[in-house]
Amino acid sequence: MTPAAADVQASFCWSLGQTWRLLGVDTVMLAPGSRSTPLALALLQLGWRTEVFLDERSAAFAALGYGVATGRPAVALCTSGTAAAHFHAAVVEADLSGVPMIVVTADRPPELRDVGAPQTIDQTRLFGSVVRWFHDPGVADWSTRGSWGSLAAHAVSSAKGLDPGPVHLNLPFREPLVGKPDVVADRHLATDHGRPCLDDGQLADLDESLVGLGVVIAGRGCGAPREVSALGARLGWPVFADARSGVDGVRHFDSLLRSAFAADSAPSVALRLGEPPASKVLSQWVTARCSEQIHVSARPGFFDPDHRVIRHVVADPDALLPRLAVGRTVDDAWRSGWQRADDLAAAAIDERLDGAFPSGPAVARTLAKTLGVDSRIVVSSSMPVRDLEWFGGSLSSAVISNRGANGIDGVIATAIGAAVSDGRPTVALVGDVAFAHDVSSLVGLAARDVDVRVVVVDNDGGGIFHYLPQAAMLETATFERLFGTPHGTDAAAVAAGFGLRARRVGTRDEFVDAVTAPGPSVTVVATDRRTDVELHTELHRIVAESMSGR
Repeated sequence: MTPAAADVQASFCWSLGQTWRLLGVDTVMLAPGSRSTPLALALLQLGWRTEVFLDERSAAFAALGYGVATGRPAVALCTSGTAAAHFHAAVVEADLSGVPMIVVTADRPPELRDVGAPQTIDQTRLFGSVVRWFHDPGVADWSTRGSWGSLAAHAVSSAKGLDPGPVHLNLPFREPLVGKPDVVADRHLATDHGRPCLDDGQLADLDESLVGLGVVIAGRGCGAPREVSALGARLGWPVFADARSGVDGVRHFDSLLRSAFAADSAPSVALRLGEPPASKVLSQWVTARCSEQIHVSARPGFFDPDHRVIRHVVADPDALLPRLAVGRTVDDAWRSGWQRADDLAAAAIDERLDGAFPSGPAVARTLAKTLGVDSRIVVSSSMPVRDLEWFGGSLSSAVISNRGANGIDGVIATAIGAAVSDGRPTVALVGDVAFAHDVSSLVGLAARDVDVRVVVVDNDGGGIFHYLPQAAMLETATFERLFGTPHGTDAAAVAAGFGLRARRVGTRDEFVDAVTAPGPSVTVVATDRRTDVELHTELHRIVAESMSGR
């Protein structure tokens, strides 16, 4: 006998959740709503980790953070209508950053579409081309139950494929929304994805290109840090290491590249691994100096905004890098010179920042020195990611930053999602504007079983705009209104209003004490936008001066 319609929907959702769990997907970031009831109940009853966010944007960015931290998709689930539209920013970031995510939007059934039914919008291909796969199977029908496990497996396979990213399932449900599942026994479906590699001829051709003086630029997705460093040593090239790379290479490259030391350098080849660092100075220097740029990534997307890459290599860096420059004998003077310069830069920056707390660079460097390998940093775009990349120095902690679209939205939620994945202490380093963007993610944070410590570098506005031409070209009042955007928000009071331990600090010791205490917590450090601009200029200058006596 065919079960009742509500029971069929419950069975369908149970089948999805059961198959996903067999395939290693067992965490849902849920925004509450009525129409998503069948799937929400099924996942909860199956024992999934269920994190509830009142704001759909927060739920989606939490799913993003989980995917970045684990390489496995979480499910982001919401009800119908504009709720689904609030997922869009995180879906875009997941696409550009290659982060697996299963986005599930509940929907009205076909008979309620285009007739003025409440909470109903056109959700068909809502996210356009940014998803790896879209599917709307229609209202669950008992006669199609043999395909339910395959549908669930297809979603996981598409999210975790050779080009990982978001998938979108739009699931219409009819009332009544609560039913009793008739458990469907599904086969354990699996998809194996091999990573691309080069054949011997392609490898030899690439190897021949990596000669002379060059640089390795390592970003997120560069491959195992040990292999990146070993390749740099075999080539005799310095490794300019983005904070997200995990590589302990030349970390102060942005300041060094502004000095006469870099102006006298003449590399001919740049080997770019993974995603690009934030530094525009690095891109400009490489474009001006290197006649050949080679990009290696496991993903097929292009990273070439300057249109100077002559070879795009789609291959698994972990498999490729150990096969390059094997047995090569090189003069290490070029690489060693850059490493000595980096050491001098580190000493100069340390000396200057000893008396520069509080400031954006001092907060970033102190955080990098304070946190250990058991912690992670989720850093906001805009100035925090630049301060960490340029002045953070050597890092023990893993670093996450949403640099696909470079947005400042959802950073706290991203940190929560990352922390959910493994319970690791996670520090979200944000500016005050990014904090204000994501205040809704503080709802319920005090009660979550996660150690998230939010650090707010509070300069009361958009600090990054002071580094742009607008700051010098516009009258102060106009600049402040359009770009500086002072808002006067008391971040500590806001956090306390959500029941979080909140503290304002003014000294380095107070800061270290605050960020080493288990969270959830919010620590606010007041800085000055204009003073930070002057400090950046001074830090670059003293690094250049430290090179003069080398």
